[in-house]
Amino acid sequence: MGLYRERDVSLLELLRLRKEARERVRGFFEGRGFLEVDTPIMVPYENPDDNVENVRAVFRDFLGKRYEWFLHTSPEFFMKRIVWEMREGGIYQIVRVFRDGEITDLHSIEFTMIEWYRVGGDYRDGMKETFGLVREVVGDFANVKGRKITLNGYEIFTVEEAFREFAGVNVFDREEVKKVACEEDYESGFFKLLVERVEPALGKIDKPVFLIDYPEEFSAMARVKNGVAERFELYVGGVEIANGYTELRDYESYLRKFEEKGKKAVDGGFLSLLKKRLLPECEGVALGFDRLLMLRLGAESIHDVIPYSTKRLLEETISNL
Repeated sequence: MGLYRERDVSLLELLRLRKEARERVRGFFEGRGFLEVDTPIMVPYENPDDNVENVRAVFRDFLGKRYEWFLHTSPEFFMKRIVWEMREGGIYQIVRVFRDGEITDLHSIEFTMIEWYRVGGDYRDGMKETFGLVREVVGDFANVKGRKITLNGYEIFTVEEAFREFAGVNVFDREEVKKVACEEDYESGFFKLLVERVEPALGKIDKPVFLIDYPEEFSAMARVKNGVAERFELYVGGVEIANGYTELRDYESYLRKFEEKGKKAVDGGFLSLLKKRLLPECEGVALGFDRLLMLRLGAESIHDVIPYSTKRLLEETISNL
């Protein structure tokens, strides 16, 4: 039985549903032998992704010295420190994360993420786990803006297939993408076509859709083979729910990724481990817990499933001025 409901819920009902969903997530991972872990929320390193910005955190030590750190956007790199110690098995975490400048119906400055890593797996294993977790929490059907999306299976499109079918371009032809999108650089052209053509088309499919195998420019921390990143994103009714990779393993790759963002993104502690030996072969996935709640309740805004969301508190403070 799923937890899907076609009605509004009170605050207390929402809190009970969130608790039950967390219990289902824990049951899913504990039943597969994963260990629940804790990592720091306030960290000295900036997120290396140019498309994600940290919320800054200022504090002082007992001598009054001032430090400017960051609230984490993901527990990724501290979880990878734990993975580095492992030879088998998996770890997971249900954790609050923070991303600056992100307030929309699908984004909140503060939200809850489920993140997990498994030694010995790759991104295709992560896809199976992701779909299993969505079914465990949401049930047989998801509700997206009044549409029921069946969760008895899923479709897979490579990025190349999706862009050919829905945007009419060869995504690996950089010049063609720029020309069709009327953009001067490839990255802008890619995301314009993704948002304006590909994602709306995926949203019309009445099954979950995995979009896989990205051009290397959009590899993030995924392993790249022959110019293709072993990465997936899961869409349900056109809404992105999860992002997963076959993870990078070596010191040089991570150092390059960190340095591209700047000095504050260079995670010295993690790099010091990779100097000793490679990260074990592993897969990792990040999934939006609050977006799962949206699918269960049919909510059109993420702020309707987060008690006292940043947006709601901003509205409260502005109304009190």
